[in-house]
Amino acid sequence: MRKVRAFNIRGLGRFPSNGMVKLTGLLNEIPGVSATTDDHGIFGFEYVVNLTEACVAAHKSGRLIALNGHSFGANAAIMIATRLAQRNIEVDYLAAIDPAAQFALSVSLNVRRIYNPYQKVDPVGRGVVKPADGESEAHWNARAMIERRNQLHVRIDDDPLIHRNIIAAIKALTA
Repeated sequence: MRKVRAFNIRGLGRFPSNGMVKLTGLLNEIPGVSATTDDHGIFGFEYVVNLTEACVAAHKSGRLIALNGHSFGANAAIMIATRLAQRNIEVDYLAAIDPAAQFALSVSLNVRRIYNPYQKVDPVGRGVVKPADGESEAHWNARAMIERRNQLHVRIDDDPLIHRNIIAAIKALTA
């Protein structure tokens, strides 16, 4: 059984990412998975730096890396993945749940699988992630699942279908 270290990164000011706390509990029920709920650090980026170092430590201990974020937490997850690419560390799974659109980023090639549920109901969020510069459409389509959800930004991270999709993907990593 492969071991997975999952980082569930909350949105702005720990609110409205209550679903990330619930997701952490669900992921910790999976044998071989260790998950935490973390803050995004978009202001000052200290958490981005600290979570990058935690990912490096998990990688060195032989664990696969999963980054799941909501809103600014999704943007932080993408930033962390980019920092890990600079160290040649693979991210096995990244779920960017309705990233903050004004900071939307492309997803680096070191991320093996991407899940991007986003909403079009309210003006907050609405982030659709983008492929890496120069990435072919075929390669992007093989690693990314983009999904529009009929949810408010403050509720989307608590969507049971989104949780099921993330749980199924992370369970598959342990096999």
